[in-house]
Amino acid sequence: MSISVMVIDDEWPALDHMKELLLQCEGISSVLTYDNPREALAAASELKPDVLFLDIQMPELSGLAFAEKLLPFSPDTDIVFVTAYRNYAVEAFDLSAMDYLLKPVEPSRLLKTWNKLLSKRLAQAPAGAAETAGAAGKTTAFRLLGDYELTSPQGLVKWRTHKAQELFAYLWIHRQGSVSVILNDVFPQWNYEKGKQYLHTTVYQIRTTLKKAALEDKIELTFGRENYRLESRGIESDIEKFQDAAALAMQNGSLEDMQQAAALYTGDLLQSLDSLWVYSARDKYRRLYLKLLEQLTLGLVQAARPYEAEDYAVRLTELEPLEESYALRLIAIYYETAKPLRAQRKFTQFSESYIAETGDALPDWFVDEYRRLGS
Repeated sequence: MSISVMVIDDEWPALDHMKELLLQCEGISSVLTYDNPREALAAASELKPDVLFLDIQMPELSGLAFAEKLLPFSPDTDIVFVTAYRNYAVEAFDLSAMDYLLKPVEPSRLLKTWNKLLSKRLAQAPAGAAETAGAAGKTTAFRLLGDYELTSPQGLVKWRTHKAQELFAYLWIHRQGSVSVILNDVFPQWNYEKGKQYLHTTVYQIRTTLKKAALEDKIELTFGRENYRLESRGIESDIEKFQDAAALAMQNGSLEDMQQAAALYTGDLLQSLDSLWVYSARDKYRRLYLKLLEQLTLGLVQAARPYEAEDYAVRLTELEPLEESYALRLIAIYYETAKPLRAQRKFTQFSESYIAETGDALPDWFVDEYRRLGS
């Protein structure tokens, strides 16, 4: 049995403690942690985790309100509330919570809850299917942001070679390409004749893999006039979902839509792949993500929601550590949220990184703006 878990708590020590305990439990495939409840709600609505460990007392959105909002989008998610206060128990079980844990969570108490959950899920699995419950009922999905993962109704697709896996991603992103262009991009180390033979062999491996995964009716790879073309039916990868959601959210200006779109960006495109062809495509989605975060951060600040804006401002500085405007925006938010020490540390950190990278001192205008923000 393979069970996906999401933990939501506005305190990082509590998140780390819970994750450490959960990773010792049987049957867990993944543990995602979030300290921002609104971002977590968007992610949970999209990912539909099997189990949710949810803190009740959180700023902006309580755990009880979170559960009510999530229910229509993920009715099969089991919810376990976690809190330091017993008086929430009645409300928690009114929301059909599977269990209720008191902080600090004891390993023995968590194990009792986990065994209860496993028993419930085994009972729900079809007779004789307990061992394959992780693969049963899976839908077709394709992840390219962060980790690379193609899932068919039969489970995770396993590629025969890394090159077949890379070529499939290349064709999915570009949808078509001539033999000469593909050879230049994906097989640059081969001469034309040997490269062409290797290309056709790799395409054959892709077709065999798709057939074995029962995806040949949904993904078609054709060849004609020295050109390969990939067509898909009924499958939308995470890059299409993110691109469409981000464009729509920025157009309508909805902060909630922008938060949901931001949650779809789970990492840079094919982040573990180091081939030259991927850099331009990776930069395309990364720039869209940066633009989304810029608009979202500014919108949250203007809406007097600086604590939420802080999370996205931090993310911008992590993605572009030498961008002056991102650093100043985060410093301004720190001052607005009464965190002057963090603002000063950020200035010092940025100054040291800037000097180390460029060899120059900070621009006068940057220093002047920093002083103005702190005055």
